Amino acid sequence: MSNPYGPQWPQQSPGGPKRGGYPSGQPGAPAQQGWGHAGLTRPVPANRPPGPSYGPPQVGQPWPGHDTETGFTVPPPQKRSPWPWILCVAGALVVVVLLVTGFVAPGFFVRTTFDAQAVQQGVRQTFEGAYGISGVESVTCPSGQRVEPGATFDCEATVAGSTLTVTITVKDRDGTYEVGHPR
Repeated sequence: MSNPYGPQWPQQSPGGPKRGGYPSGQPGAPAQQGWGHAGLTRPVPANRPPGPSYGPPQVGQPWPGHDTETGFTVPPPQKRSPWPWILCVAGALVVVVLLVTGFVAPGFFVRTTFDAQAVQQGVRQTFEGAYGISGVESVTCPSGQRVEPGATFDCEATVAGSTLTVTITVKDRDGTYEVGHPR
């Protein structure tokens, strides 16, 4: 009897030798590909490395990104940009630099001023020592005068009942000043 599909090849019995000379079930024998038939499963090599499984998920496992409650696919989370962090760090560095340069040695936020009582004592000593004027009753200088080279301000001194005006000239940023002649 002839087969309408062409000649039939001889069937091998289960457990018999396969093409290549390996008997079925022996180590190193090629795996039989029988998946797709009822009752058969896809063979899994014993030396398969651990890692992600490819293909459809197993029974009871949802697809990645699939919400099983609503049935909708959830988009993967978006990667955030590093720019907000970079800008925050740069802004913080600018603030630190401004604070350090503004308040150290004295910076532009700190204004060094004369101690009014110390200047008054210096005027009294200059009158008595350098100018030979004795009998200085009081000296009054304005407070809050800044230590800036070239700046001037006036103090008033009372000597023997009369009021004299003396000009103070700032010489340098270290607070050196010059007491002018009384007028």
